[in-house]
Amino acid sequence: MYRKTLSAAAATLAATVGFAATAGAALPGSLTFDQTYPVASPLCAKANAGALPKRLEANQAKVIAACTTLQDPFGGLQATVTQAEQTFQNTLAVEKAKVQAVCPPASAAGRPACHAARVQARLADDTARLTQREAIQTYRDAVRTNRLTFWNTIASLRSSS
Repeated sequence: MYRKTLSAAAATLAATVGFAATAGAALPGSLTFDQTYPVASPLCAKANAGALPKRLEANQAKVIAACTTLQDPFGGLQATVTQAEQTFQNTLAVEKAKVQAVCPPASAAGRPACHAARVQARLADDTARLTQREAIQTYRDAVRTNRLTFWNTIASLRSSS
């Protein structure tokens, strides 16, 4: 009895700490373009306003093109990762409701059906979690690649001036 209570308390604590750690961190896709690219976005704003630094003034059209290349895919990436997160959360809620409907408390007669529902819920949750993680990784990789491409372009424009 003591061991089960201790295990349950440890699991609750771990879940609480895990949730608290992720609650402070912004989910991928929840940040704006300016928050995701905090250094590039002011440079793009300056390029659009015609107020670039001297080393880039002659290449304003190329800087604007690099900004467009950085900004255009952002909305799609953001929508994809947000949709994956929403699908994951919906799947968790649906599967939890299914298990609760099949697993009434203190019912020995429904144990096989309850076990099957829990197994099915775990499989569905794991599939949704995998999809969510893949979407997050794709988002992060694309943001990183787009950022590197942008800054490599800007560096080449600065050195050509």
